[in-house]
Amino acid sequence: MRDVPKRMRVILLVGAGSLCLLGAQPSAEQVLTNEPADLAKRLDREKLIVLEDVSSGGSESFVIAYLIFERRREEVIELLRLAERQTEYRPELDSVKTVRKLENGRIDEQHLRILFTEIVYRLRYVDVPGSNRFDWKLDPDFDNDLRRMEGFWELSAYHSDPNRTLARFGSNVDVGPAVPRVIQKGMSRRTVLRYLENCRRWIDSNGEWRP
Repeated sequence: MRDVPKRMRVILLVGAGSLCLLGAQPSAEQVLTNEPADLAKRLDREKLIVLEDVSSGGSESFVIAYLIFERRREEVIELLRLAERQTEYRPELDSVKTVRKLENGRIDEQHLRILFTEIVYRLRYVDVPGSNRFDWKLDPDFDNDLRRMEGFWELSAYHSDPNRTLARFGSNVDVGPAVPRVIQKGMSRRTVLRYLENCRRWIDSNGEWRP
């Protein structure tokens, strides 16, 4: 974890601890009290706001964002867990399959194609029932083509409207030497931001929207 930006290390460590707080599910309104006063109004208008976006101009990208899903929290969780359907809203993915079920999550293998380069990696998801969060990171037991990929989703229901869900998303990606340097610039950032917008549209449509 030494290469992870300091703030991301803090977020991941705090989040890992929060997984143990079973039943601790703050409302969306409570979560937003820790953010600038105008953020809630901006979210209502824009549906997706990037709070922090750091790119090295090369292979690395670090993103923290908020989204609003127009569905109940339980429905959002159910749709996000449909691993193999990610290809429906992530055009860069050739395939996704769950290769192993874990007691508190799963391991997915993803095949990603960028121009003529195929990238293969496995992600280990941690999902504790009763928590509002799940995390993912590269499976250390697999020969991944990426140098680093880790992140989280935090999902909170709105007290004022249970048919809406506030999502906080974090991602830290370093594609490393797997992608030719000439096409690396901004690639990771663009891929993450496109994923967030497509994911929002797909979930809001109950899995019917296509890019």
